Amino acid sequence: MKKKVLTTTIATGLMAAGVLTTQNPASAKADTVPTGDNATSTNEVATQESDAKTIAQNNVNTAQTNLDKSKADTQNASDSLQQAKVNETTAQKAVDEQTGKVSDAQNNVDKAQADVTTAQNGLTTAQENAKNATETNIQAAKDNVATQEQNVATAQEQAKQANDGVAEQTNKVDDAQKAVNDAQKNTSAAQADVTTAQKTVDDAKVAMDPANVQATVDAANKAEAQVNQDKQNVATAQNNLDNAKAADATRQTNIDNAQKAVNTAQANVDFSTKQAQEMKDQFNKYQGIKDAAQKEVDGLNDKLSNVNTITISDVEAYKKAFNDWYTGSKYGENWTEEDKNFLNDFMNSNTYKGNAADKNITVDINHLTADQIKELSLFSADLLNQVRNQLGLPKVIVTEGSLKLAKDVTDNYVSDNWDKFDHDVDGISRAAAENGLLSGGNFYEDAIFSSDFSEASTMDDLKSILYTGIVTMIGGSGDEMLHAAGLLGVDFGDDISTGKEQYFSAGTSMFPIKEDQMWITKMGHFFNVSKDYIRDSAKFSTTEVPGTSTEDLVTQLNTAKAKLASATDALNKAKDADTQAQQILAKNKVELTTAQDNLTKAQNVPVQTEIAQKALTDVQNKLAADTKINEDAQAKKEAALGDEAAKQKVLDQANANLATAQKALIDAQTKQKAAENNLSAEKAKLASLQQVANEKTQDVKAAQVALDDAKNKLATLENAPLLVKAAEDKLVTAQKALDLVENVLVSEKAKLSALKQDLADAQADVTTAQKNYDEKLAIQTKAQTDLDNAKKVLQAIYDREALEAQIAAQEKAREEAEKKAAEEKAQAEKNGYHVDGNKVVDENGNQVSNWTVKNGQIIDNKGKVVSGLTINKAGAVVNKTGQQISSKNVVDNLQANKRTQAPVVQSKVAGKTYVSTVVAPEKAKTNALPQTGEKESKTTLVGAVLVGLGSLVGLFGLGRKKEY
Repeated sequence: MKKKVLTTTIATGLMAAGVLTTQNPASAKADTVPTGDNATSTNEVATQESDAKTIAQNNVNTAQTNLDKSKADTQNASDSLQQAKVNETTAQKAVDEQTGKVSDAQNNVDKAQADVTTAQNGLTTAQENAKNATETNIQAAKDNVATQEQNVATAQEQAKQANDGVAEQTNKVDDAQKAVNDAQKNTSAAQADVTTAQKTVDDAKVAMDPANVQATVDAANKAEAQVNQDKQNVATAQNNLDNAKAADATRQTNIDNAQKAVNTAQANVDFSTKQAQEMKDQFNKYQGIKDAAQKEVDGLNDKLSNVNTITISDVEAYKKAFNDWYTGSKYGENWTEEDKNFLNDFMNSNTYKGNAADKNITVDINHLTADQIKELSLFSADLLNQVRNQLGLPKVIVTEGSLKLAKDVTDNYVSDNWDKFDHDVDGISRAAAENGLLSGGNFYEDAIFSSDFSEASTMDDLKSILYTGIVTMIGGSGDEMLHAAGLLGVDFGDDISTGKEQYFSAGTSMFPIKEDQMWITKMGHFFNVSKDYIRDSAKFSTTEVPGTSTEDLVTQLNTAKAKLASATDALNKAKDADTQAQQILAKNKVELTTAQDNLTKAQNVPVQTEIAQKALTDVQNKLAADTKINEDAQAKKEAALGDEAAKQKVLDQANANLATAQKALIDAQTKQKAAENNLSAEKAKLASLQQVANEKTQDVKAAQVALDDAKNKLATLENAPLLVKAAEDKLVTAQKALDLVENVLVSEKAKLSALKQDLADAQADVTTAQKNYDEKLAIQTKAQTDLDNAKKVLQAIYDREALEAQIAAQEKAREEAEKKAAEEKAQAEKNGYHVDGNKVVDENGNQVSNWTVKNGQIIDNKGKVVSGLTINKAGAVVNKTGQQISSKNVVDNLQANKRTQAPVVQSKVAGKTYVSTVVAPEKAKTNALPQTGEKESKTTLVGAVLVGLGSLVGLFGLGRKKEY
């Protein structure tokens, strides 16, 4: 019953977890498990349990699989998201980089546009100058150059004079400064004299004291000796001054000469620098003219290198072959092997040059546009005229009428569905009549057939067919020269030296040949219209179609080469002039450096006069001062050695000298002030002169600018045609450069637009990938939750199985314990004393009176524990050695106990033996009969045994509670 209830609970838990489906057989059976304890119910429960476990495991496996797949999907979504973000970053970087390129391209366009504007202005200026480049204006420009050169020379001379005045006034300022310095020194000397005189007065006063006589005499002797030494020093200083003045005069001469050399060298450098720059500018100008001429020559050479040509190596040999073919009774019977070999070499040596640009132009060969027919006609006419020119024959001319004829004939080939290796004579005649020409036969067309090309055609394919047609027809292809005669304008049988000017054009068509087999054939048409074949001039326009022929290119090239030669010659002359100017400038710079070094050396020679003069002045002043000191000292000496009147006289003289020194100080101060005022005046004059010199220097610069401008104007007038051409070329170059960078800008903008779209797509991909990742992550989260729930359900089943196993083990242990306890109990009952409830009975079931069981112990009638006896788990009463007590050994066991026990009495009543203990008061002497119990108390004893086993039964009871 318990297992059935448990299974139902587990199944309910499975459904609650949301794992089991409505088709789960376990849950269905759980609700219908019968409650009866029969074998059928147990088998059904076991089946249900097995099904639930299998389903739970399957659910776990399925949930794990779903989770694994979800994780893989999430990882893939994460990878896709990361890649989308990388793509977005890459796209953003590309947009940023391309934005920079667009900005650069825009800057290039702006710069190129500015260059075009500058070039346009330059061309306008050059054209205006060309208009003014008359002989009168050129001569006037030359006269102006001469005038400006004189103005420069005049300004330089005036600037030199002004600078000389500055130099002279600078010397005056220096002299005035020296005067101020000298005055300051004199003032200082006068102040010293006053101090000395004051001291003399003080000393004279002291000298009037008789105690100072000897000191006064010694001072006088010392002062006299000092004066004598000063006189010798003055003589030496005077000699030194004379020598210094001579040396300084030489120094100044050297400085003046060096300064003049520097001025001259600087003027030469300034002039040669301007000349060198002019020559450099002129060289650059002619370099530009030469480069433009070279570019024109190179461009024409490039064009000619790509031009297809037809060359006759031996004109006379060709004429012979042509004439030999016409002689004789049959065309070609007089053709020699020499003729054939020559013509064969002619055809093999002239081959078509492919054109890369034409290979990129696809054409509809049966429906050529008017421009395409014009291009092919001019191309073919140029080839044919090359041959005619070599043979001395008149040229063919492409006209509006010949172009129309070509278109009409080729259109007729198409409309007639022409499919034969032959001329569509009817179509040619119809076209001739429609264009006012002689009709009725093929008087106009030569043609070549080719099946060597695919059906798809380019302009290069058509030109190749036409080139091959002219070469093979001129070379006698098919052993006949009729085609050559038609193309060269020579009537049949006429000498090749005669020929007609013809109107010429070319065309093409394509059609399938239907003879032996079907294949695509391309046809090149050549149309020669003689003037005498025109029947209605109103229908055939002879207006020439303009075009550039090889001969025109050669003429242009020759003209360009002549211009290049002229420009090269002018450039070489300008280069020589530039080289000479640079050499002169370098030489003048070396001379200027040398002159500056010499000036520096001259200026670095020390000035000696001032130092020598100061030394002389110093010793003179010292002599003067010492002389006064000596005079005073001598006067003091005389006074000291004289009477009081003499001393008084010395004092008076000292006071007089002091007054004189004070007056001299005032005079020196006055002279110093005057010198300072003069210095200020001289400095003011110097500033004024310096301003004039600066103005003159600016005049020189202005005059030089005017001279440069005059020379430039003269050069502009003299080279006006070349400058116009150079300006035109510069404008063309600038415009091409502008076109190029504008195309680049358009391209870069288009790339930026595409990259921005790529970025938008990448951003959209990131949004989509993020959404997909979020969805996959949510699915993964749910799958993880489902797996966790499934595992919980499966674990619950495993836990329930473990619990059932534990309960089964407990049940088995309980049953075995009960069985063993029953066996032990039965054995105990058989062998001796044992417990029955709270009573003790013997092996015969007789109750032992006065013994009871309380708390698992044997208690006597005094309430004391019976010593030496215990109750084992089987309920048997045993002694200390574990031996069960019986009626036979109970006395021995009790007597063996040291504690006094109540006596045991055995008695027999009605054939039954009763055993009891007698518990008497301590002083009692009589024995009380033991109380006897009933044999039926055995049931109670068994109950007691069961109570003794209560702990074990309790354990099993707890186990059963865990079974729900």
